[in-house]
Amino acid sequence: MRGRVRLFQRQIGLLSITCFSYGQTNEYVYKNPKDSTFNCYLKIYPETKNIRGLVVRDYTNLPDTARQSPYQFQQLCSQAGLMTLYTNTSNSFPELFESDLTMKRLDDIILEVVKNHNIPADNIFIGGISASGARALRYAEYCAQGKSTININGAFAVDSPLDLARFYTSIAAHRQNLKAGMLEEADFMPPVFHKLFGGGPDENYEAYKSGSVFTHSDSLGGNAVYLKSTAIILFHEPDIDWWLEERGASYYDINSYDLAAFTALLRQLGNENVELITTTGKGFDRAGDRRCHSWTIVDEEYLVNWIKGRLH
Repeated sequence: MRGRVRLFQRQIGLLSITCFSYGQTNEYVYKNPKDSTFNCYLKIYPETKNIRGLVVRDYTNLPDTARQSPYQFQQLCSQAGLMTLYTNTSNSFPELFESDLTMKRLDDIILEVVKNHNIPADNIFIGGISASGARALRYAEYCAQGKSTININGAFAVDSPLDLARFYTSIAAHRQNLKAGMLEEADFMPPVFHKLFGGGPDENYEAYKSGSVFTHSDSLGGNAVYLKSTAIILFHEPDIDWWLEERGASYYDINSYDLAAFTALLRQLGNENVELITTTGKGFDRAGDRRCHSWTIVDEEYLVNWIKGRLH
């Protein structure tokens, strides 16, 4: 890592590494010093003296602060007085937060950080892209069910799959049409779903409903009903010409299908603070190739201003 690195024991069984890079203070914390694969987190301290709030991002792997990010989100949060907390709560891939066990681990980490830094308890936000965004919404539901003392002030998700039954049905029924990354998912995910839920949604509908952010076939949207009072912002790029040509996907096969229905359902339930951002021509990967399923569809300044506008 660039800059000075300081290692010390904060308490028995917990290893912390503090780094100073790019003008920011970053601290890695490993709850189990002998296992860095999960149950760890990274804190990015804000540029301001007082921490106004916390933005949580649950990742498959913690980001490397020695590498310059092409994105501004973290820096914008720091300038706004927000601590960014990157967590790695599971060594399973993909982690979908279908049960409370891993969410409890995330909850413990957030509670620890909030307590240690005296962060206002009503200024906590969470979000992510793809499965990470789905996990963010699942955790918001976990909190709204009263399973945590944490209150999520706002959540965001970027092109996330919300209905796992729809996801399963899509890849099972349309595999022969899918291409590239979506074909890879169609081959990889069915065994994962069978392991988690004991079969497909026709065999164990309630398990899929219980493990999903949202359920199309339920009048209250399944777990979505718990988010009827939570501020939510969603981003997607439903460029169907690209999806058809490059991925062989129909509207039913892309996450926009879930996101639009989820938004409509929450509004029907009375949530006036849910926003769906539909972009055009913004999705590209780091190499500059067209890719709708990408963080580049996010207007980062707009998102951070959305968070700042909800700070208490």
